[in-house]
Amino acid sequence: MRANLLAFLFCTMPSVTVYAQQFVVQQPVVGTTSVATSVAVPDRGRTFLGGVSSAQSSRSRFGFHQPGSSLGLSRSSNSMSVGVTVIDLREMDEAILNSVPDRPEPASRFSRHAAAISGSCAGSPREPTRDVESTADRAAKFERLAHKAEAENRSRVAKLHWKMAAKYGSATAHERLR
Repeated sequence: MRANLLAFLFCTMPSVTVYAQQFVVQQPVVGTTSVATSVAVPDRGRTFLGGVSSAQSSRSRFGFHQPGSSLGLSRSSNSMSVGVTVIDLREMDEAILNSVPDRPEPASRFSRHAAAISGSCAGSPREPTRDVESTADRAAKFERLAHKAEAENRSRVAKLHWKMAAKYGSATAHERLR
């Protein structure tokens, strides 16, 4: 009875035309190559870590009356190297902040005042005065650098110099930063 029912359904159903479409799906081939090693590379140097090569080939024949063949070749090569550039931001800041010409300039009003105060208060006038003078000299050096940077339209560098001058006790720098 079932066979008759199926035959009846197939015969009575309207014919439907089915069009086939061909899809090509390409999937990527992913490979991973890794190296677990330690190397010593100098600043701005390069070193070669290693490499991997592979090759594949295949050939196939088909057909009885008119034989045909196909040939496939595949080659791949991977290599790894490392390049090193060390960026020391602290060293760069010091180079910028200490780029002052070696010409002596008169001490600022603040440094003379600080030296006079420290000399009168200390039991041993030489050591405290030398410490205050070196601090005042540093403040004056950074003030000179700030003025120079401003003259060269380098406002960010000037601001760094003003901050350093303020750190060493420059009243002028404190006023400028406000």
